[in-house]
Amino acid sequence: MPEGPELRIMSDFINESSKDRTFTNLFHVEKGNVPIKDISISNFKILSSSNGKELALSLRTPQKDLKYSVFMGMSGNWKIVPTESWNSTKFIRLRMDSSDGYSLILYGGYMGPKYKLNGFSGTKRGYDSVREFEKFKKSILSNLDKKDFNSPICEVLLNQKYFNGIGAYLNSEIVGRLDINPFKKFNSLSQNELEDMFNMILKCQIESYDLGGGELKDWSNPFRKSKIDEWIQFYGKSSCFKQRFGKRNIWIHKKWKLPT
Repeated sequence: MPEGPELRIMSDFINESSKDRTFTNLFHVEKGNVPIKDISISNFKILSSSNGKELALSLRTPQKDLKYSVFMGMSGNWKIVPTESWNSTKFIRLRMDSSDGYSLILYGGYMGPKYKLNGFSGTKRGYDSVREFEKFKKSILSNLDKKDFNSPICEVLLNQKYFNGIGAYLNSEIVGRLDINPFKKFNSLSQNELEDMFNMILKCQIESYDLGGGELKDWSNPFRKSKIDEWIQFYGKSSCFKQRFGKRNIWIHKKWKLPT
């Protein structure tokens, strides 16, 4: 599933692809690539932003704005193609045609993307730990007494209420690079350990973004080929084992493997 760096890259791609274009039509695409025209909007500009694992899409006309929240799922991504060949892409969810003959497309197959006007009412997500680093830190330090933090480090890092944008591969790399026992309870970390944790969360996300994001399974960088393979030290490596935390598998160095 795309994580914070990948959402930021996709938002950049949407903005880069849309900045000099006016879009004339929007189509909601159902199963079988059947497009249904949305008559509520035409002649609009597109602006995207990301917040951790959230992606927002603003469609702007002189009269009104439509704001969509997009959940990218396991395989969601974006591309821009000539409108005449839009149907060559499978599993399209949303299609927006520009006046110069191109279409911006949201697509994805297995557990693919979903979007909703005015946002979802599901997972509460916290501050983006890159863009709002100090607020992110404060939200955790002021809530360490809550039961959310009385669990193993790797489990707590998956809680999007506080660690918005952190998923399996970032979790594996953050904890692995800190060389800290992943089964240690988060609320037992010392002040120095917490500061190291915050800084490593920021560092790993920035480095992943700069290298083009985590092309590790179903996601690929819409701009270019990612250079992240050499950066990965723990996720999927033979020196590590998979450990289930909540609903996700995290890769942990074998030295931390509990006796059976």
